[in-house]
Amino acid sequence: MDLLRFLKKIKMLISAIVMFMALSSGKTANGSNILFLSPITAPSHSNFFKPVVNALADRGHFVTFWNGLKPQNESTLSNLRLLYSPQLEKFNVDHQVKFHDRNNQFHLFFNMANRLEIFCKAIYQDPIFHQLMNTQERYDLIIVEAILNDCVLPLIRILDAPLIYMNGIAPTPWLLDIVGSPLALDHFPNPGLSFTDEMSLLQRTLNTISSLVILYFRHLFMTPVVDRIARDMLGDNLTTVEEIENRYLSLLITNTHFSINYQLPTSLAVIEAGGLHCVPPGPLPHELETFVSGSGDAGFIIVSFGSILKGVDIPSNVRRIFLSTFARLPQRVLWKWEETIDIKDEMIPSNVKMLPWLPQQDLLGHSKVRLFITHGGLFSNQEAVFHGVPLIVLPVFADQPINAQKAQDDGYAIRLDWDNLNEEILFNSIQIILTDPRFNERINQVSALMRDQMDHPLDRAIYWIEYVIRYQGAPHLRTASRKLWLYQRGLLDVTFILFIFCLLAFYLMFRLCRAVFVFTIKSSVHNEPKKKLT
Repeated sequence: MDLLRFLKKIKMLISAIVMFMALSSGKTANGSNILFLSPITAPSHSNFFKPVVNALADRGHFVTFWNGLKPQNESTLSNLRLLYSPQLEKFNVDHQVKFHDRNNQFHLFFNMANRLEIFCKAIYQDPIFHQLMNTQERYDLIIVEAILNDCVLPLIRILDAPLIYMNGIAPTPWLLDIVGSPLALDHFPNPGLSFTDEMSLLQRTLNTISSLVILYFRHLFMTPVVDRIARDMLGDNLTTVEEIENRYLSLLITNTHFSINYQLPTSLAVIEAGGLHCVPPGPLPHELETFVSGSGDAGFIIVSFGSILKGVDIPSNVRRIFLSTFARLPQRVLWKWEETIDIKDEMIPSNVKMLPWLPQQDLLGHSKVRLFITHGGLFSNQEAVFHGVPLIVLPVFADQPINAQKAQDDGYAIRLDWDNLNEEILFNSIQIILTDPRFNERINQVSALMRDQMDHPLDRAIYWIEYVIRYQGAPHLRTASRKLWLYQRGLLDVTFILFIFCLLAFYLMFRLCRAVFVFTIKSSVHNEPKKKLT
């Protein structure tokens, strides 16, 4: 124990020295004061923020991080302050998204206004919110997790600091609209749909309609909920969410990259930093290393359906399909399973180990991994591509269907449907992935695309965060088109004027041609020689 305390003190001393050297070398933007806000989050989505938080603290910035999940480790950096709300953790460890919700995509979205009402009431009653609201500290920048954290926006106006949104999935239509970036509905599919970037007329129509519905549903039904509850619980003299975003939003940092996501034309205010959380593998715990190393040449398979969908929510008949399939395999299987199975007539095969948590990237980077069976969450897909592991994807909700479709279309995954799943389909899909070399070849090609970047995505995110600080919000990055209505940005007004002009020109041309025709007929009749009477 004394040795551990001594090593911990040495680590803290080294961190202090590193911070001092960073400040002395001018490595930071003068040790800026930065506030991170993600009281509503998910374990996987937090992976997009934690590397940025730690990197900014390592560079000597003073970072306050309010996250809705309990910190796994206490910070050893004196310039990193972690805030935790036990009352909010219940929302973040169980988002009440169940297995049957896979068939209710639009219901999940349209229920967001009701969920926001619950979140806002909990946040506005939380002591940390009031601690921040009444603080005398001055922040140079506030970074907010973009999904379901609209309730914290009143803090932006109170603290009067530039705002950056960070988004752990592909940007929603309203996020692109807020920063004035093109929606590109002709080739950028709505994340809730399974369309590709080559859409038919009907698909482009559905893509446009669904994207506009999502955009205006947030504008008409979601943000007014936040404004109403904020007025009721915090006071009347508050700026609306829409006004705060228009005034303070400087940048959107999104977890996308063209190697995995569909290409997105963006304004300068959108920074793509997809995969910034991906890192080389580390050593495995002894028990896990023993299990996977004992798999021999057959190797092992990872099974995980993310941090939101719980294993216990998977129906027992579906679970039996997986277990009976795995029992036929020579490979060993590691399955992330949060609950203990308590079914007497069900035996876990000897080649299967079920654990409540897996060091996913360390396993994906292991030399004996052969396949990853997943739900198709963007973080899991990125990690699989980064480490070069082919996929079998069974999407459930949100952006997972489109991620699964893109991975299959790109040739490194097989997409399966929960409703049509049986043992033979699953077994044959596993055999195809394991025996067809084209899947490994393709995943290695896409992995090379993801890794081949001028700068690391984390460095890119840090650069632009510090850029916004250096230039006091960097208002020059904001495109003037964000002040226009969507129909103006899409040039529908110009198209209408051109249509009217062309219609008028056609009408005038028609009248002119008709007049010339009538004049010609009359002239020919008038000039026709009269017949002599006999």
